[in-house]
Amino acid sequence: MARARKAAAGETLWDELAGIKKERILKEAADLFFERGYMQTTVDAIAERVGATKPFIYSHFKSKIDLLIEICERANQDALAVAKMAASQKVIASEQLCLFVREFTDVVLAQHHHVAIYFREQIHLPQADAERIAILRKQIDKKLQEILTRGKKDGLFEFDDLSMCSLVIAGMLSYAFAWYREGGRLTNDQIREQMLVYVLRVVKGGG
Repeated sequence: MARARKAAAGETLWDELAGIKKERILKEAADLFFERGYMQTTVDAIAERVGATKPFIYSHFKSKIDLLIEICERANQDALAVAKMAASQKVIASEQLCLFVREFTDVVLAQHHHVAIYFREQIHLPQADAERIAILRKQIDKKLQEILTRGKKDGLFEFDDLSMCSLVIAGMLSYAFAWYREGGRLTNDQIREQMLVYVLRVVKGGG
C-alpha cells in the first residue's frame, strides 16, 4: 500500500532506495556529530561509519555542511508540524496544550541527537540557513502562543506574560535533549507525562 502511494505520487523504486541511503548517511553523520562534534567529524569518518566511500556520500550531499543543515532543520520542521497540528484541533485550549506537550516531547526524545546538534553546532550554520531555521522556531512559538492566548481568554490558564510563558514551556521541553538517556530510569511515556504535569503547573499557577 505504501509503495503504491509512492508510485502514485511519482516516486520510483530508485527514488525510494536513494531516500533510504540518504537516511542512513544522515543517521550516521548525526551520531558522529553528537559523539565527536561537527568540527571533529570528517567526511571520511562518516563514509567509514556508513561502510561506503566519500564519493558515495558526496553523491547524496554536496558537503559536510549540507549534512549539518539538514540535521538541524529536520527536528525543527517536525516540531513545527506537531505545533501546527495541536493548534488546529477543534478542542478546548487545555486539550490543545496537552497534545502540544506530548507530541513536542516525543519529537525531542526521538530526535534528541538532532536537537543537541542544533543547539551545540548552530554557530557553524551559514547565515541564510541559520535564519531560516530561526524562523521555524519563531513559528513554533507563535503556535504555542495561540494556544496559550486562547486558554487564557477562556479562563483555563493563568499567566502574566505571554511571551515569557511560551519561552519557559518551549525551553523546558526542548532542553530534555541535554539530560535524556535511552533506557534510562524513566520510559519515554513517563517523561512525556511528567513534562505535561510541570507545564500545566506553569499555566495554572501551580495546580
